[in-house]
Amino acid sequence: MTDSRRKLVVLAAGVGSRSGDALRLFAGFRQFLIDEAGFAPDDFLEATYAGRYAGGRWVGPAPYDETASTAPLAASIAHCAQALLWWARQRPRGVEWHLVGFSLGGLVLLEAAGLLHERAPDSWGQYLRSLTTLSSPLNGCALGEFSWLGAVLGPGAVGAELCALGNDPRHRARIAALVARLRAAGVVVTTLVEADDAVVQPADGIVGPIDPALIVPCQSQPDDPPGARYLGHGRIVNEPRVWQRLLALIGPQVGFAGRPAGAGRARVTPPPAEDAQLARELQELKRRLLRSPPDEASEGPAAR
Repeated sequence: MTDSRRKLVVLAAGVGSRSGDALRLFAGFRQFLIDEAGFAPDDFLEATYAGRYAGGRWVGPAPYDETASTAPLAASIAHCAQALLWWARQRPRGVEWHLVGFSLGGLVLLEAAGLLHERAPDSWGQYLRSLTTLSSPLNGCALGEFSWLGAVLGPGAVGAELCALGNDPRHRARIAALVARLRAAGVVVTTLVEADDAVVQPADGIVGPIDPALIVPCQSQPDDPPGARYLGHGRIVNEPRVWQRLLALIGPQVGFAGRPAGAGRARVTPPPAEDAQLARELQELKRRLLRSPPDEASEGPAAR
């Protein structure tokens, strides 16, 4: 049985993901917490966009596929909230919960956490300690003339839904009020974005005033897909400075006495060469998508 004082981290991936993707996406971060903060592999759970039903009732989390992670937001939020509550019931009272979501996963976790704080404050809400979103379209995603790129956010219903929310001031006000309620309840809510993310920009992913401290310059990693490398959406999950920041928010695992000094980090190797035409096209698309001049600090490795 899980130690009643232990910290558990729930991870959520974005649109087009399927079961197992969140654990793969956050593999570097998980290993960082294991090596540096005394966490164990079983301390990480993967949020789900699906559920098991019996007699017409939701009875437990279920593996999900790409169709589930592109369903309308209301369905994803409901499944995620049910799964969080189900997991909490399987564990001793007193476990600390920490939620970390990338892209759509951050919005779904935020909405689910708000729902549970309202409807299940005693059985779950009081044990939530932190919630961090990484390049998440919390305010929707106002792509303007590029609304057709909603397919980047999700080929199902959710892409168009996020684009519509990006143009709805009522949604922005509701999200701000939700974050304020969670913070008033003692939850540390942090909304981080990547400095040069052309898909989810600061106005989309930060709740409240645009604080430069919440905008993180990130460098491509060798295994980043082209979209992450050139449009910027996805690098943030592998940024060591983000891992350090998350560790500061979550704290070391209960009982961890510290790590012996020694081994350094592995060096990041340059990304492999790619098709030059694809690179030029993606760079041009990124330039046109960005709604404000990019911060010079995000332009290259020298900023690190």
